[in-house]
Amino acid sequence: MIEELRVSEFGGIKGELLFSPGLNVIIGESGTGKSLLLNSINFLKGKSFPFVKEGTFVEGVFRVNGEEITFRREFKSSRSRFFLNGMRVPQKRVSHLIGKLVLFQSQRLSQELLKPSYQLSLVDEFGRCKEKLKEYRELYLSYLKALKELQDLKSKLNQGEIDLLRFQISEIEEADLKEGEEEELLRLKELVSKAEEIRSLREKSLYLLSEGEVNASSLISEVLREFERSSLFPEIEKELEEVYYLLEGVVSRIEREIEVPETELSLSEIEERLYQIEKLKRKYGSSYSEIMDFLKRAKEELSRLERGEELIEEKDKKVKELRQELFKVGRELSSLRKEGAFRLKEFLKEEFKELGLEGAKFEVEFIKEKEPEPYGLERVNFLFSGNPKLPLSSLSESISGGELSRFLLSVLNYLSPGVSVMVFDEIDSGISGKILKKVAEKLKGISRKRQVIAVSHSPQVVAAADKVFKLYRKGEETLIKELKGEELLKELSVMISGKTSEASLKAAEDLIKDWEELWKATAEER
Repeated sequence: MIEELRVSEFGGIKGELLFSPGLNVIIGESGTGKSLLLNSINFLKGKSFPFVKEGTFVEGVFRVNGEEITFRREFKSSRSRFFLNGMRVPQKRVSHLIGKLVLFQSQRLSQELLKPSYQLSLVDEFGRCKEKLKEYRELYLSYLKALKELQDLKSKLNQGEIDLLRFQISEIEEADLKEGEEEELLRLKELVSKAEEIRSLREKSLYLLSEGEVNASSLISEVLREFERSSLFPEIEKELEEVYYLLEGVVSRIEREIEVPETELSLSEIEERLYQIEKLKRKYGSSYSEIMDFLKRAKEELSRLERGEELIEEKDKKVKELRQELFKVGRELSSLRKEGAFRLKEFLKEEFKELGLEGAKFEVEFIKEKEPEPYGLERVNFLFSGNPKLPLSSLSESISGGELSRFLLSVLNYLSPGVSVMVFDEIDSGISGKILKKVAEKLKGISRKRQVIAVSHSPQVVAAADKVFKLYRKGEETLIKELKGEELLKELSVMISGKTSEASLKAAEDLIKDWEELWKATAEER
């Protein structure tokens, strides 16, 4: 339950509410922000609101299994910050925890009730279909996957995929690529294209260093002999000797390495081969290894497709088996849903009696689908008539706003066994007279199992409340106060007759006593 809710600068609302564990009702003139106050709980969870400004904060104190938990969200320095028991935490954590504790009734949820998808989910809930629906959906996904594989295979065969693969394999194999070939050809291309330059460099170098009439080698040799005869400078003689032998080594390398490579390929043939390799790279991969990987995959795919008819038969058989199993599980799901529809009908029959809809009729129409769908073999349509003299028709066409609110109240009460707080925003809207008392009784009954917080304009609901809070304007602010004793009587009297008078005060007092006696009697019965 929510024990305390503190709000500051939230759409102009400022104040504190100390809730009862039972039925809490919020009242106020139109425009004071009653629905906005309820939305402060959604703000606490993480929902965005355009009017939030610097200094806005909402803090809620919850009691869960005897433990007190404090949630806080504040808007500071243009950013939201979330706290759990005073420690800053991610928004997702706060949203997850509060989401498990609080269930909101809203106009959006009322509209959801009119949608076939939501109606089917209700039937599934009453039919206890969770496990069977999970089994069906897993089968459905397997069926779709197998069907797509079959269609893809047929498409490939129809589009000449085999011919294409054969061409690709032939093109790569005929090229007869060798690992490292491209690098070697690039080196060869550079050498062959500079053959004249290489020959000239070789001839000139050897001529000047060792082959000319006057060359470096003979000159150094002659100088070296002069130093040997004199024997006066042995260190220089030694260095000259090293230079001589070093020069001989250089000459030897020039003779070995500086030469045009012997090749049967002309420059144009080398360039043609490189162009062929580049074309293969553009089509099948950026390197030799990638092209070989493509070739391997292509051969495997060709082998698979060449036994296409056999493969199609295998795939087709698998699709048929999955389809047959899908229909089997789908029929089992349909059976559970029919049981769920019966339970839902019986449940609502009793609920309608409690909510002043004794004459209402309700049925679940099952509409078979032509093909299996993600949700099953059928969809549902809720049929309703609030008047026993009128025929059943679709819920969206036949139900009034007040009837829809009561319908939703019953459904939410059933669907929220684990929720500790239920929040209703004008659930009594569009309802009047004796029916209001029925709705108030229902809310009161729910509040004995879980906390209820409701915005209401009904004196019946207010009189049934354990605590009443009123929103009122003071300047530009909206403040909150709890109504007790005489204040509550006066407020009720105005709600009953539009003014405070001796008669309206007496009526308000009687209304509260009636509720106390009624609830005391029902408590004794229980």
